[in-house]
Amino acid sequence: MKNFKWGTTSFDSSPIHVVLFVSRNKDNKDIENFTERRMSFITHEDMDSEELKNKFEDFVNHGVPNELSRMYYSVNERNGEKIYKEILHFLIDNPNFNLCSIMPKIAGIAAKKECALTKHWMFDFDLKCYLAAVNFCKKIKEIDKDINITIHSTPHGYAIVTDRGFDCRELLKKYEKYVTLKRDDLLCVKWKKKNN
Repeated sequence: MKNFKWGTTSFDSSPIHVVLFVSRNKDNKDIENFTERRMSFITHEDMDSEELKNKFEDFVNHGVPNELSRMYYSVNERNGEKIYKEILHFLIDNPNFNLCSIMPKIAGIAAKKECALTKHWMFDFDLKCYLAAVNFCKKIKEIDKDINITIHSTPHGYAIVTDRGFDCRELLKKYEKYVTLKRDDLLCVKWKKKNN
């Protein structure tokens, strides 16, 4: 059901994800007139959708020349019912909350681990070597041959996402110098510098 005056959808059962656009001090140390920026929200959009691409482009274009911005997308779908209840409790407990800041607050609530609907794991593979990332995936398959794995390029290496958890203690000991396990986190899916 649509409310055409306000452009809102009342009911939607599509998967919910958290999105974060950010330009960080860490990425923009030598950029003149740089100020750290961020924008967070929840969405039903797929990470590769035109709508998200356009929103991210707009965020990038609001930066200063040569500023690097990143787009993050939650690895796990979020539980809409839990988000809804958490928001209601928060608003009841905080009657003076500035409603103009509601979208980042909703994103923060949705990002809580208890609001995760799926149980994907992400391994931050901080090494720019695709072959090494593939070998790491082969080691995962040796532990669990039925697990689904995807490899995503990131600014400093790769993110390896599995569709579920497994006993990875021994594996991580071998890769502890450049692999970190993130059980429920945001995946860096896009990054771009603003042109002069």
